[in-house]
Amino acid sequence: MSDIQLMLDWTSINFESTYGPWIKTSKADQSCRKLADVHYSRITVGAKQFTRPGENLVFRTADGSAFWVTWRSKYKRKDSYGYAIECTHFHRTAACEHLSSDLIKWALYGTIQEWGELPTDGMITYVDSSKVQSKNAGYCFERAGFKRLKKRSSKGLLCYKIDQSTLELVLEEMKLIKAWEEHYLYLLNLTLNSGEFMESEIIVEEAQQDLLKLKIEYREKMKQIGINAWSEVEEPITLEELHLPLQTHTKIG
Repeated sequence: MSDIQLMLDWTSINFESTYGPWIKTSKADQSCRKLADVHYSRITVGAKQFTRPGENLVFRTADGSAFWVTWRSKYKRKDSYGYAIECTHFHRTAACEHLSSDLIKWALYGTIQEWGELPTDGMITYVDSSKVQSKNAGYCFERAGFKRLKKRSSKGLLCYKIDQSTLELVLEEMKLIKAWEEHYLYLLNLTLNSGEFMESEIIVEEAQQDLLKLKIEYREKMKQIGINAWSEVEEPITLEELHLPLQTHTKIG
C-alpha cells in the first residue's frame, strides 16, 4: 500500500481545518482517489472523480493512510432516509495508526464544524458485510455511536445511522478530549521550557488520572443510551516518552 500514500505539503494546509487526525482536503486529492480505487464501494476504478454529484466534504490523514467523505444533497433521498447526510467513503489502511472508531468520531466532529448541525434525519452509511474482513461488519461505526437499522438497502447492504442526540454526546467527548490534550500539552511545555522536570512528571501523571475519569464518565453515559462508543484515545505523551528528553538533558548537563 506504500504506493498509495502521498504525503501532504504542510505549507498548503489551513490548520483551522484539521480535526484530530483528519485534514480537510478536496475531491481532487490523488491520495484519496487511489484509496478509493481499492475500496469495494468504488464503481469506476481509475476515474478522477471519486465523489458523488452534490456537496462533498473530504478528509484525509497526513500520510494518506485513511480518507473519509461526507456527502449531502439538496434533494430528498430516494431510500426513505429523508435529508440525511451520508458517509459515502471511509477507508483506513493497515498502515494507519488510528483506530477506525476514533477516525469516524473525528470525522463527525469535523463535519459539524464545517457544515453545522446534522439535519433532523441524521447521518447514515452503508456497509457491505460480504466485502469486509471483520466478522462484525460495521462494528467500528457502532463504536462511534451509530446504530444498525433493521432495514437493508435494495442491494442488501447494512445501514447504520446516528441521530442528533447521540451525536451531541460524541461531540462533547471529542471537545473534551481536544481541550484535555491542549491543556496538558500547554502545561507540559511551560514546565519543560522552565526546567521544572519533576513538575513535568506530575503533570503527565495527572493527565493520565484525568483521562481515566473521563473514560469512566463517558462509558457510563453511553451505556445509558445503549451505545458502546468510548474512544481508545491515546495519551498525548507518556511518562516513558517524557523520560527520554529528560535523560538526554541530564547527560548534557
